[in-house]
Amino acid sequence: MLVIAWKDGDFIPKLHQRNCQIWWAQISDLQPWHFHLLNEEERKKANSFHHAADRARFVIGCVISRLVLGKHLSVSPLQVPIDRMCPVCKLAHGRPQLPDGMPQLSVSHSGEYVVVAFTASAPVGIDIEQITPNIDVMNMATGVLTDTEMMHVMQLPDEKKIAGFLTYWTRKEAVLKATGEGLMISPTHLTVSAPNDAPKLLVFKEKSSLLENTVMMEVQLGFGYIASLAVLNKEITEFQQRNARSLLYFYEEERLPIYKSSER
Repeated sequence: MLVIAWKDGDFIPKLHQRNCQIWWAQISDLQPWHFHLLNEEERKKANSFHHAADRARFVIGCVISRLVLGKHLSVSPLQVPIDRMCPVCKLAHGRPQLPDGMPQLSVSHSGEYVVVAFTASAPVGIDIEQITPNIDVMNMATGVLTDTEMMHVMQLPDEKKIAGFLTYWTRKEAVLKATGEGLMISPTHLTVSAPNDAPKLLVFKEKSSLLENTVMMEVQLGFGYIASLAVLNKEITEFQQRNARSLLYFYEEERLPIYKSSER
């Protein structure tokens, strides 16, 4: 089995009730030993991907989740009780979550980037999308944007329409991931602020209580990417954004006793 020894003074800060940690990495940060931190279901899913980039995005999301949560829970990363059961079909391909009373997390990836958000207990959602020129805004906006939101996007200069649409998309997706409903609810049930305005939830049909209790923010990553965060607790006031590259390289097998493999 794998044994992770956390050292005092390492670089995973404590997760407080009022803060949210946002860890990001790139698929080039993938290391061979990362696969040893996956459980059986995660390994099976990783091996099901036909493209190396898809596999890397999934594995890095799992590894960041397990390393950070392992520290917060004071357990081995392999012992972090991540559940991926889909609430609809009961198969293990749903969003990652922990039992009630434990930290909350949300994972997203697109292109070269993987991002994971953590809170001590507040529901959290994060979404990242790569800006690519082949996005058909008019086609994709149907069933996503309200009439008012569509009007705002169409009023943008042509070179900003895709980014404007993806800003709306990531803001809505972040909220829906935080509620745990994902795309089981139509994004048109939500209205969020315009792309040029600070992110804010303005309307949520049948869930108006969330309007005053939802904190949203833009997550700044690399050029050509749009990312948004939503936390369903207005008491969250501190956001820590950290590059996970050092984390992903620091716990390599050769650097004992930080990371070591042993048989029992």
